Amino acid sequence: MTRQKLFVGKKIILFIISRVKVPAIAKKTFDQLSHVPEFLGVVQLILDKISRVSSPLKRARIVHKAVDEFNVEVFAHPLVQQFSPCKVGCSGCCHTQVSVTSDEAEVLAERIKEGLQINLDRLELQSKVSEESNTFYQLSYSDRRCVFLDDSDACSIYEDRPSVCRTNAVLGDAKQCLVSGETQQLRLVKTSKADMAIYASFLHSKESGSLPFMLLKKLKEKSLSVVSQSAKL
Repeated sequence: MTRQKLFVGKKIILFIISRVKVPAIAKKTFDQLSHVPEFLGVVQLILDKISRVSSPLKRARIVHKAVDEFNVEVFAHPLVQQFSPCKVGCSGCCHTQVSVTSDEAEVLAERIKEGLQINLDRLELQSKVSEESNTFYQLSYSDRRCVFLDDSDACSIYEDRPSVCRTNAVLGDAKQCLVSGETQQLRLVKTSKADMAIYASFLHSKESGSLPFMLLKKLKEKSLSVVSQSAKL
């Protein structure tokens, strides 16, 4: 367990961080822009909002709403509109590692509790290796497929998708997203303010990790009965 101080203006915020893994892009953005008041203010804003809320479902949706709002202007940019291939059915990024907070895992577990069916066998397989990128990318492309992709390669939990998924957008050919390893270089759309919001949510979270690991843990905690179904590859 470690302690981290976050300086916001004249305020000093002390966080006790335990088992929290911040997504690489969000951490990189924070490291680059934390000295800029406008961007550090985003971190403070999100922390202030979610610190007042006790419900994990509500906290996650506050963060998701903020990320979407910060991304509106970015994704509306003419160059992004012209050169980004991201659309429904384009699922390359849905075969990569995705980090979630404990709150986001709670949201996903709730969707399953409500009756959404997933491929539990694949989730269990992914959860065994998903905490380490070098082992995760040793899985076949089909085995890395997100358990929330439906038969048409669309996201079945789109309105509740993790914050990291909400910032995934590239410029150029969609084939660059058919990654064979974690070192693949992508031309990502910069979503700096959204990244700062994500950083704040992970900083606040009591625990975080890969989607498969965190979701399976939540399901076991809740002793939920999950129906495994064959996935269309």
